[in-house]
Amino acid sequence: MTDMEKCTTYRRNGDTCTISCNLGLWSVSGKYGLNLMDEADNYFQQYKSDGEYSSIIGGKTVMENLKHNTKR
Repeated sequence: MTDMEKCTTYRRNGDTCTISCNLGLWSVSGKYGLNLMDEADNYFQQYKSDGEYSSIIGGKTVMENLKHNTKR
């Protein structure tokens, strides 16, 4: 299972697909396909790099990232 799969919920109803963040931070809906998957991955990567998913997949927390970024 990928990090994105651990942190999101995928629902499909016919041609319409919804991918939602399990923390309620974002959601994308549309016709199933690569464009929708890319959009969801873009949101996921942004929030992951901020540390929003640290409670699910580990890594630096939001606060740890903020402290690190302000030291630069």
